[in-house]
Amino acid sequence: MPIIRRDPFHEIERFFDEEFPSFGFIPAMKRSMEPAMDVYQTEHDLVVELQVPKLDPKDIKVTVEDGVLKVEGGASEEKEEKSKEYFRREIRRGHFTRMLSLPVSVKEGEAKASFEHGVLKVVLPKIEQAKPKTIEVEVR
Repeated sequence: MPIIRRDPFHEIERFFDEEFPSFGFIPAMKRSMEPAMDVYQTEHDLVVELQVPKLDPKDIKVTVEDGVLKVEGGASEEKEEKSKEYFRREIRRGHFTRMLSLPVSVKEGEAKASFEHGVLKVVLPKIEQAKPKTIEVEVR
């Protein structure tokens, strides 16, 4: 089972976002836009899915290099209209970068990405691991 590394600074930021929400009169801390990510494998592929609703696929950049998947993108910050008086504002906007150390070896040059219904799906073909060779012992 692969090791999942946690970013301690992200955990602290998440704690403050969840424990101390904005109450209208207290300004909320600036939250970063960080899309949710699922990572799983099939028999032949490593698959990474990110929820990126309301983003245009042409505003997303995906790179794979040295065993690291990097996904960057973002939605432009909407200018607040003076006529809008928000009671709650949770939709996150802005730029994001997600990086993932890949848990298995992949064929980086054969990675493919698709976008459907607000979900970015990156499929990375796994490199077949060399299987141990069984050697028969000759009896003389």
